[in-house]
Amino acid sequence: MDIFKSIVQYAISPSGIIALLFVLSFPLIVLGKRVGKYLLALGIILYFAFSSSPLSIALLARLENRYPPLLHMEGVRDVDTIVLLTGAAWEDPHLPLTSWVGETTVSRLLEAFRLFHLIPDARIVISGGPLNRDERNTPVSRIVGDLAGSMGVPGEKILLETNSTNTYENGVEIKKLLGEKPFVLVTSASHLPRAIAVFQKLGLSPIPAPADFRAIRSAPFSHGSKGTMLKEIMSALPSPSNLAHSERALHEYVGFIWYWVRGWI
Repeated sequence: MDIFKSIVQYAISPSGIIALLFVLSFPLIVLGKRVGKYLLALGIILYFAFSSSPLSIALLARLENRYPPLLHMEGVRDVDTIVLLTGAAWEDPHLPLTSWVGETTVSRLLEAFRLFHLIPDARIVISGGPLNRDERNTPVSRIVGDLAGSMGVPGEKILLETNSTNTYENGVEIKKLLGEKPFVLVTSASHLPRAIAVFQKLGLSPIPAPADFRAIRSAPFSHGSKGTMLKEIMSALPSPSNLAHSERALHEYVGFIWYWVRGWI
């Protein structure tokens, strides 16, 4: 099931769609079929579109701008729980603990760590089970909890939720732990709209605290210098980072639709 899910997710991602168009086009071109040229042209167009910053940043910024960063604590004075939704993490005894945790999860953890020091008597609930449903695998939350402890968060201030494998299950398990009690919800800014929708549908009371921002927020050509203009022009050209932005954004849009179809939001 996990392999099938991974295949489907790749097939509907920008990279998967572009790769499929290229793979289909070449045999058709060799056979002299005109449709092969059309598929190749479409793949090239989509590659330039998804890997250029105007589209990739627009797609991602629409998600990331939904909730502002939690910079002021006035609205959370009576809240003492921070819920951290984890991403990827894996055990590797040949590497230090800091390299066991994926970049996205590290960004989320750092934001939770910042809020932990700003909210009096706070505790952190770290949510995330194994990367797949094999119970022999270490839950992601346990690895992230170990990293949080190494950063100075006392063990008694960390609560692990080790069963969930997706955002909906995050919400179900968190409800078992917290009920309707308000809490600060930390996850990537692009993932937060879907997470908030799921949690509210389950009757939870999350306070959004976005982390891991990726979209460019500064206005282009803000300083008007030639160096700045050159950087803006270069950043607009096709690049792996721009394609990654599109991948992240499309994953969330498709995920939102899938969750709506399943009645989870």
